[in-house]
Amino acid sequence: MDLNAGREIMWNIPASFKYAMYTMLVISVGIFIKGTYEKYKYVTQGNSIKGLLPENFNWKNLFETIFFQGKIKRFKAPGIFHTLIYYGFIILWIATDLVAIHYDTPFKVFKGAVYIVVSFLADFAGLAILIGLGLAYKRRYIDKPDYLSSTKPNQEKFMYYMLFALVILGFLLEGIRIAGVEDLATTPEAMYSPIGFIIAKAIAAFSFSDSTLSLIYRISWLIHMANTMLFVASIPYSKFFHFIAAPVSALVTPPRRGAVLDVMDFEDETAETFGLGKLSELTMKQRLDTLACVECGRCTQVCPANLAHKPLDPKKIITKMRDTAENAKGEDQDLWENPVYLNNELDACTTCGACMEECPMNIEHVNVIMDLKRYKALTLGQLPPAAADATNKIRVNGNPWGMSQDDRFKWADGLDVPVAVEGEKIDYLYYVGCAGSYDASNQKVVKDTVTLLKKAGVSFAVMGKTEKCNGDPIRRFGDEYTFFEIAIENIANMRKYSFDKVVTHCPHCLHTIGKEYAKFEDGEFDTVHHTELLSDLVKTGKLNPTKKVDDEFTFHDPCYLGRHHGEYNAPRSILESIPGLKVTEMEKNKDKALCCGMGGGNMWYELDEGKHLAENRLEEIGETKAPKLATACSYCMINFNSSKGTVNTTENLEVEDIAQILAKSVE
Repeated sequence: MDLNAGREIMWNIPASFKYAMYTMLVISVGIFIKGTYEKYKYVTQGNSIKGLLPENFNWKNLFETIFFQGKIKRFKAPGIFHTLIYYGFIILWIATDLVAIHYDTPFKVFKGAVYIVVSFLADFAGLAILIGLGLAYKRRYIDKPDYLSSTKPNQEKFMYYMLFALVILGFLLEGIRIAGVEDLATTPEAMYSPIGFIIAKAIAAFSFSDSTLSLIYRISWLIHMANTMLFVASIPYSKFFHFIAAPVSALVTPPRRGAVLDVMDFEDETAETFGLGKLSELTMKQRLDTLACVECGRCTQVCPANLAHKPLDPKKIITKMRDTAENAKGEDQDLWENPVYLNNELDACTTCGACMEECPMNIEHVNVIMDLKRYKALTLGQLPPAAADATNKIRVNGNPWGMSQDDRFKWADGLDVPVAVEGEKIDYLYYVGCAGSYDASNQKVVKDTVTLLKKAGVSFAVMGKTEKCNGDPIRRFGDEYTFFEIAIENIANMRKYSFDKVVTHCPHCLHTIGKEYAKFEDGEFDTVHHTELLSDLVKTGKLNPTKKVDDEFTFHDPCYLGRHHGEYNAPRSILESIPGLKVTEMEKNKDKALCCGMGGGNMWYELDEGKHLAENRLEEIGETKAPKLATACSYCMINFNSSKGTVNTTENLEVEDIAQILAKSVE
């Protein structure tokens, strides 16, 4: 290896051009700082940046975003071209920094082995960027998928132009330099800078005079410098801002925070409205989300409501807010005077979290939608009629079906089910939930769960007739005041008993009690799903599935157990422990699973537009050819049982909970 390898920096560049470059650099950096500071002011609105910072930074997410592109690679095609562009750009950035250090400081680092390796990598980095740009251009402007629609299409074109021009001009300058300085027959640049050498050979074929070649080089260099400085200055004013927004958002977005709402202060006498009604009421994170969105459409691609042709596009929830804020030019604006959003657009959201799971910018779409629904319900008094009916039934009867509270514990007739008693310590308080108490199919799940807990010798009890709806549907409707009343009452009732953990088989109960109640005073409960508890009991040998079960199942991941709670393995570990059982996974499983459609209050009302939300998932279930479906959610069980006849391949589908299947194998 030639330890003296290197090249002349600023070859053939007069001093005046150098001064022009540094002048442009100062100006462009100044514009960059000004633009970034304006974005900072927009996010903070003059308040302390602490309002954006979570209790714990998400360092893991930051590391993965910076070094491994975060969630970009979850979609294969965009993952490939973004990888080419991203790592190619990083290598060129490093090469540029080394050149600057070598020229502007006493540290002569760009020579020898460093020069050889970096020059070689930089050539192929530029080629990778061009290939990536070509693939991206084809996808956006030739294939033209609907989900890539943009409100400002010229911003995408600007990004393509800038990156293309930076690379092409860089290659051109390299080729001219090699042609003007090196002996092309012997130069080692053929190995150090192979692409530049190829361009140099092409330029040499024109037989330019030295003066002409020098002039072309100087003009190209000046254009390249101007283009580079324009790129730096444009970052805060274009979609290049995602360079900054992506890592910041990754750092300040805790895992699985989406759909966990803050408690409203109903004692605030100065509050004229409740919910998100004006731009000024956006949180700092929501403002950052509007800046971060690059309109990639990943949220659109996975949204179950959008896939069922309901009037919801999660991307537009964010871009509408962004465009409204930009058009307001710093002034406050009412979001409902001339409505930015339609009622059914918001009501269609199932709060499944698929949009947030896929978003490479860590945008929390669900929280924006829920804050808008709160305003719609509390300030405007607008609820779907069926939702209003379910709310009234919960307030009067303690459950959304409106059935008598006296019947809540009838499922336990003839069973020796332990009931919690004040003053007596138990390990687990089993919160049965409304579906488990009143729906026939879910009552079977509860009975089997109770049987299994007894066989395992678990110390547990239920609340019996004192248990009431935890308020999950009401909070998803947006009726925060009624939820507040219910939550306070339930927390007080649960605190009467002495227990270590709450266990529930409904993931919506799990979420509400485990995460939503924690925002209230004295509302922190260590909460587990019944599959998590049963899985632990199997692993520790307290439950032994020994009886063979000759059935074939496919498993549906409930959204609130998976994406919102992070549990994918417990149900599967139970199924794997049962002898004879065969499980065929759907193509979309775990964090890519499609929602059944009943979250976000949709269990209690149906929008007229599009098709029934469960149909797409049922079609995926039918594709597995499995005759039975295993799930672990009360809503999913009810919905699939009632909807399976709408799809030919699932008309005879049998739906069972994980606990029911395990009970068959445990003697």
